Amino acid sequence: MPQEPTSISAGTKGPLEKLLSLFAPVKAGEGFSALLLALNVFLLLSAYYILKVVRDALILAESGAEVASYSAAGQAVLLLLVVPAYGAFASKVNRIRLVSWATLFFVSHLAIFFALGNAGYRVGIAYYLWLGIFNVFVVAQFWAFANDIYTEEQGKRLFPMIGVGASLGAWVGTTVVTRTFRQTGPYVAMVIAAVILVLCVLITVWVNQREAGRGPAVKSKDAEKPLGKEGGFSLVLKSPYLRAIALLILLLNL
Repeated sequence: MPQEPTSISAGTKGPLEKLLSLFAPVKAGEGFSALLLALNVFLLLSAYYILKVVRDALILAESGAEVASYSAAGQAVLLLLVVPAYGAFASKVNRIRLVSWATLFFVSHLAIFFALGNAGYRVGIAYYLWLGIFNVFVVAQFWAFANDIYTEEQGKRLFPMIGVGASLGAWVGTTVVTRTFRQTGPYVAMVIAAVILVLCVLITVWVNQREAGRGPAVKSKDAEKPLGKEGGFSLVLKSPYLRAIALLILLLNL
């Protein structure tokens, strides 16, 4: 993994922090990781909106709007089955592995959809259900990871700036997939999204390595702990910021 720009002494803002301070109260040493997290969520939301446009195209082409309504209800039922399994897995691994492995697990599904779709199978309904699960888990995981990296005080200062990456990612993702559809169709768009998600995993690992030992000891250790048997969504439920973000994610998926 490449190294960040020349380090600066504690308490002294470098050029990057000074630039970012025009938009948010960034302190010395925070700029590069905050920028990486903004890039990460930008890519993550770009990938999601690419996949969302693919979802709508597939379900409407293969089954119609009525089936899409039933599929949305099916997502809620499926979550009741998936959440306990996720919680059991989350109680056995630390959080950086959870985020990385879960994302790569979803990437492997895109490879399956790509192969089946190109072989002529109808994947619209299964893909619709899958994307609802993907959205709830992977995007929420990002904010939970960011919550582990930063203290509450840092989060209040830096999360709004990082959130700009999410807004830009949603716009770019929709724009990219619209142009891609015209030339290649939905399955190539899946490949593009899969590559983006792998980049997200690499950035997450990079940020985790950078921040290990840099922040407060309690926060640094949080990312190394399993979630506990209360389940993966405890990451989100214990934070008012993440609860609000999770609600927004659910609404966007409707």
